[in-house]
Amino acid sequence: MKIHFLNVGHGDCTIIEHDSGRITMIDINNGDSLDDTSAQEIADETPSSYDNAQLALAKALGIKLSGRLIEGVLKTAGYNVQLTNPVEYFKQHFPGREIFRYIQSHPDLDHMRGLNALWREGIAIRNVWDTWHSKVPDFKTDNDRIDWGRYQRLRNGEWRSPGDVTVLRYYRGMHRPYFNQNADLTDGGDGIHILAPTIETNTAANTSKNHNNLSYVLYLVANGTRIILGGDAEAEVWESIHDYYGSNLKCDILKASHHGRDSGYYQPAVAAMKPEYTIVSVGKKPSTDASNKYRAYSNNVWSTRWKGDIVVNIPAYSQPTIDSEYDR
Repeated sequence: MKIHFLNVGHGDCTIIEHDSGRITMIDINNGDSLDDTSAQEIADETPSSYDNAQLALAKALGIKLSGRLIEGVLKTAGYNVQLTNPVEYFKQHFPGREIFRYIQSHPDLDHMRGLNALWREGIAIRNVWDTWHSKVPDFKTDNDRIDWGRYQRLRNGEWRSPGDVTVLRYYRGMHRPYFNQNADLTDGGDGIHILAPTIETNTAANTSKNHNNLSYVLYLVANGTRIILGGDAEAEVWESIHDYYGSNLKCDILKASHHGRDSGYYQPAVAAMKPEYTIVSVGKKPSTDASNKYRAYSNNVWSTRWKGDIVVNIPAYSQPTIDSEYDR
């Protein structure tokens, strides 16, 4: 089995190749350049007098540098980590394949930008996991509105034509064929177990309009390796998970919740998980980042912002390996 954590900028996209041959995609973000906030954060972390001088001059003159302009400054300063287009990555690595299950962890635009591009490329989706909500976001661009419309059709069972996608809404502890059971209902399948949401956390998230807490939090078991994928779940959800599972949360790899932000960090749960590797999609953000907190319980904290794409290979009869696109 392989898990691909893609460097898609301020957003998420994880692709899982299961031993069964099925493919799971969790979220998609089709950013082709750094957003302004991310670019500025990287500039603040990049030790370069040239970089700082350029940014200081722009600030003094009242010039707002866009993500693309800052990217040029960063490249000169030695930052050369390129964003990955998840649609092109899928076409390159899985030509002619379908997505057996697409999991929308929660309905934030930075987790679904690119759905329409995926649709335009004719890539099939057979099943979609979605949560109950009535969110309507603020659209920054016309493309946001288009991706949201594509998501609405998908969650209503339409991808290429009405009714061609099975829409599934699952909660903690559910067992079903293919995702955590074999066809004969014995344990197995693709080894996906649901830690969240519950009906209670889903209801609370909709009531409070904290849509991060709608997130699917998944526990993946593959050939003896345990991986937890945190979505954007915040402390209230992690408290519920920890209260229910306690020490059974131990894992080898954790995908940090909410892009490594402090809002997604819940110390008792992280202490129980104690992963060898913590993978952060985005990070590090000086005022909101929890990377140093994760380091208290994890020997390796890897950020896609600095490592690029990260691929975990979990063979059936040998030790797993973890590789990154850039050695930083």
